[in-house]
Amino acid sequence: MRRTSTLSITLGELARIQPLAGAESHLADPSRKVEQVVLAETFDRLRRCTPHVLVVLHDEAATGGWSLAAALHLAWERNLSAVVVSRTVAGGASVALAERLHMSLIVIDDDPIDIALQLAGQVSAPAAARALRQARLAEQLAEQTGIRGVLGVLNRELQHVPVALVVGGVVVAGQSAALTDRPQVRQLEVEVHAPGERSAARLIAAVPLPGPAAVDQVESLLRLARPSLQAAWAQSRLDTATRAAHEQAAFGLLRRLPQASSGEAAEIEVPAWTSELGWQVGEANRAVWLAPLRPSGEPPAEITYLIRASWQRGHSTWPLVAEGDGWISWHSGTDPDDVTALRRALAGFRDSAVAHRLAIGIGRAHPGVGGLMRSVAEARLAAHVAREGGPGAVQWFDQVGANAALAWLPTTEIAQVADLCLEDLMAAKDRAALVQTVLAVLDSGGSLSQASQRLGVHRNTVLARLARARQLGLTYEEPGQRLALHVLCYALTSLWSETGTEHAQPA
Repeated sequence: MRRTSTLSITLGELARIQPLAGAESHLADPSRKVEQVVLAETFDRLRRCTPHVLVVLHDEAATGGWSLAAALHLAWERNLSAVVVSRTVAGGASVALAERLHMSLIVIDDDPIDIALQLAGQVSAPAAARALRQARLAEQLAEQTGIRGVLGVLNRELQHVPVALVVGGVVVAGQSAALTDRPQVRQLEVEVHAPGERSAARLIAAVPLPGPAAVDQVESLLRLARPSLQAAWAQSRLDTATRAAHEQAAFGLLRRLPQASSGEAAEIEVPAWTSELGWQVGEANRAVWLAPLRPSGEPPAEITYLIRASWQRGHSTWPLVAEGDGWISWHSGTDPDDVTALRRALAGFRDSAVAHRLAIGIGRAHPGVGGLMRSVAEARLAAHVAREGGPGAVQWFDQVGANAALAWLPTTEIAQVADLCLEDLMAAKDRAALVQTVLAVLDSGGSLSQASQRLGVHRNTVLARLARARQLGLTYEEPGQRLALHVLCYALTSLWSETGTEHAQPA
């Protein structure tokens, strides 16, 4: 880090500290080096400037619009870093000319001589100037109480360097562009540690190259933000855990209301405390169930925190309640057929759903507290069906119907029965093709032609497989066994498809 103190300061760095922090800056290239500051009172002095000089116009060189236009052309010819001029001279035409010349122009309100002296001191001691910048940034970071506020300060400070806070592969706050691989861009990572944990998250910045100085300086600013992030992270975790426990208890009370009421679901009085939580329950409620593809009991609090942050981004009033092996949310509105806001939320949540390997079920819209509970039950059924579609899949209950019952079958337990009652079949190498063929025939109501089209094989192949399945004990044509074998074939096919294997070992 000591090496960076001898490197020339950039125009962008000067623009972030006083006296230029309060100026009107039009920077063509913020990464441009500034090696010297010159107070130019005449055009002759301006002509003798060398490249990478920041020139402050004064006296004869700053008498009017014509002189500024001439100065900008000379600065462009001499390859200067920037031109600083008083607001009394600069106008809209000057800004437009600077943009056409791709020349940086900075408009000031204070005395040019004082500005030139301050800038000369900063350029001659870049380490001190950078320390001043970091001190100012530290004050801004200390004022932030939330994670997004800290990331907002960083992204405003670094401007053309996008910064994001990432947990796992999910962007919690900041700009997702920081994770995009681009040519001539280096991804810089800084670990953010939480109390009692090795690493809670990563700060990632996409730094344009070349320029090792820029990388070192960005890294120092990211490290400077870590204490503020850690404090905001701890407070956010505490607030989220408290609210999650409150919402979970409140939802439990809400669920008991229909059971305790003998009236119609729509007539159940909505408790006053729901409005304190920001919940809308009295209108048409459409539930959403977020379910892991492979549930393993109650999800950890850390996962709930991440999913809550992703789901409520842009929809902070929508609840998220941990329930069993998933999470419940819902959308309320006066029009039960209006799903625009819900579809928008699902589209924004898709990347997070894929990253966390979640399937999503959507219930129908029903009014009132009782209607909400009915929609929750529908959404859960739909989510189980959606698991077949893989990470990020969405299933609406309206499109499921009675097939939702299949999602609740204990496929693992049913498939294990095959090892006992269909021993010869399960020992066969072609068991997967045989079971799949029998299932296709049964699903097609016994039609061989429909089954062959579904499987994409010739009808004779279907006949041959059926004959072999009978020899191995899969006698699906017997009426007394047809239903049981149909369910058994469905369970085997579902399990093999889910696990990527062709055999379910008994427990």
